[in-house]
Amino acid sequence: MNRISFLWFFLLFIACEPDDVCSENTQTTSRLVIEFFDIENIENTKTVGGLFAFGLDAQGNNVEISGEVVSSREKIELPLNGTTNQTQFKLYKNYNVVNDVVQGNPDVITVAYTTSPIYVSRACGYKNVYNIQGFSIESDSDLWMVNPDIIVNDITNENETHVKIFH
Repeated sequence: MNRISFLWFFLLFIACEPDDVCSENTQTTSRLVIEFFDIENIENTKTVGGLFAFGLDAQGNNVEISGEVVSSREKIELPLNGTTNQTQFKLYKNYNVVNDVVQGNPDVITVAYTTSPIYVSRACGYKNVYNIQGFSIESDSDLWMVNPDIIVNDITNENETHVKIFH
């Protein structure tokens, strides 16, 4: 009986091909990487205190971003919507909730892009590669983000900054 079990396990093990499993290390659809810089010294990054982001749906309602937490940081990674050609986000500076009331300074950004599906593997399927066509900051009475600069148009990985924002 043990030989039959061993033989069965061995056959199943060797029948599995490397392409049957999508490794966690395989780069799938990348997020947009935004890095924040000092408007007064444009070579230096600048931390945004209490940075927090929501996606916005077509009606302008907040959509939670999985894994997004409030933190002071110089960089944020945002997922783009692969079924449309633009995505909007509300980025808060000094985000806080007190007695169910959101506090902080929100600015709305819009990212326009084209999408190209790229085959990764049988197990992983396809990933989207985005090409940034435009990036804007919606005007309001208290803008904290001043000027965007698209650095890399093609979003193929998360190891590089795609957009710089000066504040």
